[in-house]
Parts: sequence; structure tokens; C-alpha cells
Amino acid sequence: MDKIIPLGMRRFDMNDQELFARLSGDANPIHVDAVAARRSLIGDVVVHGVHTVLWALEQLAKAPCCPECLSALDVRFPKPVYLGEEVGLHLESNNDAKLRLRAVVGEKTVVSINLYCQPVPRAPDDVQDGALMPATFPLDIAFDDLPLQHGAVPYAVTAGQFAVVFPAAAARFGAPLLRELAACSRLVGMHCPGLRSVFSRFFLTWQQRGPAAPLDYSVPEVDPRFSMVKIAVQGAAVSGIIEAFSPKPPPRQLSIGELARRIGSSDFAGQTALVVGGSRGLGELTAKSIAAGGGRVLLTYAVGRAEAEQVVKEIRQFGGDARCFPYDATKPAATQLTALEGEHPSHLYYYATCRISRAKSQTFDPALLGRFMTFYVQGFHDLCRALWENGARKGMTCFYPSSTFVENHPKDMTEYAMAKAAGEILATDLHNLVPGFRAYQLRLPRLLTDQTAVVSPQSLP
Repeated sequence: MDKIIPLGMRRFDMNDQELFARLSGDANPIHVDAVAARRSLIGDVVVHGVHTVLWALEQLAKAPCCPECLSALDVRFPKPVYLGEEVGLHLESNNDAKLRLRAVVGEKTVVSINLYCQPVPRAPDDVQDGALMPATFPLDIAFDDLPLQHGAVPYAVTAGQFAVVFPAAAARFGAPLLRELAACSRLVGMHCPGLRSVFSRFFLTWQQRGPAAPLDYSVPEVDPRFSMVKIAVQGAAVSGIIEAFSPKPPPRQLSIGELARRIGSSDFAGQTALVVGGSRGLGELTAKSIAAGGGRVLLTYAVGRAEAEQVVKEIRQFGGDARCFPYDATKPAATQLTALEGEHPSHLYYYATCRISRAKSQTFDPALLGRFMTFYVQGFHDLCRALWENGARKGMTCFYPSSTFVENHPKDMTEYAMAKAAGEILATDLHNLVPGFRAYQLRLPRLLTDQTAVVSPQSLP
């Protein structure tokens, strides 16, 4: 068995994101915009995959085991790296022909890198930079149009700026090579597939095509079964194939007009509903349903102010009654409820949540369980108590959404299922032990929302 050699540890932050976005020209919102990223397939801001690769090459170039030359690079991205996660880099095999690097977050492999060692001509370092173009906004290309895509990816900065950020890798492998690898990130994130892309893999071989060649690309193959696209690339220093996913857009929730055709106009008359997490997903549907049925809606948001205001606007244009205000389930409820301005909700719908899918540091992660408990148990109890002390003693009805994962949870969802089960117990005790307080919980199946979207089509209820 090959000896495992640690090469480094790192946590990427938003400053790292913005720096690499400027270097590469890849300013896809999943890398730099927390509000937009939460609606994506990934669910939160993630580190550029190619940034992780360049960091790995920098660490390798500093190590005594670094080879004199490389001829090819085969990289896979099985899991995303989220901001703040500790990434460890290990050299797992090393011989005259091949090296294998692995980047991990806890027990999860996030990047696997195979490097092939054969003498090849090195691309000249004194390349002409040509016309540089900073990042704009990513294209949003329909999957059916991907086979028609081809073009050239502009560079965002000079090759010399890569030598400043990655000095050891630039000295060993050449700054033009690093810039072309970064251009692959821009290609996937900004050009093709663009806005909704997920980088999966690339296999690139070294070459010496010319001093000023752009990174040309075309699409030879797509696979609709998995929303996958293959992209052929050729530049001055590299050529090969990139694989990426282009999942469908986030599901569109029903409009209030569509809901009104299914709901009686007085079904929720007299109800003043506090909908926590009402800016998207099930919370958005609940808020619009109550308004369509004649109820007043007070909806909250944690970060998606614009989305919440859009829901309020839609309700008001329909003739309903709604307003929104910020609320963070991880902070004390009492001080935030001053935003109720003396109103006493008759009903509470609790959809507060964090990102559900996370790479775990071990088989059972106490820290992850603690985070889920903060949202689904402590946050719920604190809000109910604050509402009760704020005047809800005359009676309040609460809906607590649980999950069928409690009884049959998928792999790596143990902590989530445990927290939801604890929330169920709390809701039941509040219902049974607090006079005038009615709490109902329901185990919902996996529903199609932006948190449950997947790359490949699946049958969801």
C-alpha cells in the first residue's frame, strides 16, 4: 500500500472566492453570491473546483516529491467544497509515471487528481496576453442548445498574475498553464454550460501549440439522462475533455392565482399566519395559499429579502394582505419579534432550515447534529415561547413540518433525521402540556424544491 503524505490544509473564505473570480473570470453566482447560491443545486457558496486544483499544484510544487515534469492531468470533483470547510491534501501514490493526490473534507473526497509524468515541451512563459476580458454574467444556455456551442474563452488577467498567487506552481509548471486551467473554470461557469453548471471532471494533456493561442472549445457530446455535457478544449498549453452537468432550473412554485383555483376564498379567513422561511419553497407556497384563502400573512426571511418582497408583491397584487420582515432562527426570538408591531399571529408555520446536505467530518458528526438541532428544535422552541409570552396565550396553532427521513433516512442523513425526530417530540409535548397551544407535525415526503433538486431526473411526489 502506498504511503500517504500530507501536503497541506486550508480553509477557503469569500476573499479567496473573489480573488479567484478575478483571476479566472469565473464569477458564477454559486461561487460569489450567497443568496443566489442557496437556490442552486449545490445549495450554498462553493469553492471553485479549479481553484482547489491550483492550490493542490502549488502545494505539490513546494514538496520534495514533486516531479520534474507533468504530461497530463485527470481530475474529478465528486463533492463540492463549501466555504469555511477544512480541506486536507494528501499524496497517496508516487512513482516515475504517475502521482495521485486527494483533497478531502473529513471523510469525504472532494477532489481526486491523477498526474502523469512524462517529458513534454513546456509552453513558453513569455506569452502574449492579447485582449483581456473581466467577468460579466454567466450565460444561461438551454440544455437542448448545448450541442451547438463553440467558441474561445477570453482570459481575465495576464499570466504573470498567476505567478504572484501561485509562485511555486508557476515556477515548476509555467504560469500560462495555470491560466489555461483557470480558463477551464471560466468556460464551464460562464460560457458552457454557464449559469447552472456543475463541474464534474477534466482530462487534459500538456502541449505546446503556440505563444498566443486562446482556449478554444466545442461540444461533441451531451447525455440528457444525466444532464451531462462533454466539452473539447484546446489552448496553447493544454488540450482535452471537460465533463460538466447542466441541471434544470430550480422548480417554479405555483402562482397565487393558480393556488386560488384550488383553495376556497375563505378557507383561511380570520387567520393571521406567521410563516417563518416564507421567501421560497414550501414556505412560499404556504404563504400564498393562506393569502389566497383570505388569511393575513406575516412572512420572514433570513437572507432572501428580494425573494420575500416578491412574494409579498404577488400576494398584494392578487388583493391579499401580507408583509415581510427578517428573522434568524439561530438568534433570540424575543428581540426579533418586535417586527410584529403588536400583531398576535393566530397560526405559526415553521419552515426555518439550513443547508441539509453537507460533507461530514466522520460517520456521525456531533457538530452537524448541533447545527440541525439549533434550527429544528431550539429555534422552534424559542420562537414558540416568545410568541406565547408576547400574547399568544389566548391560543395559537402551530404547524411543524417533519420528514419521512425520520423513519427511513438516506445515507449520510442521520443527523438530520435525529433533529427532525426531536422536533416532532417537542411539538407533541407543546401540544399536550401547554393549555391553549395546538401543535401539529407531519412527516412530509421528499418534495421537489431547490434543496432537493438533483442532477439526474428522479421521480418525486
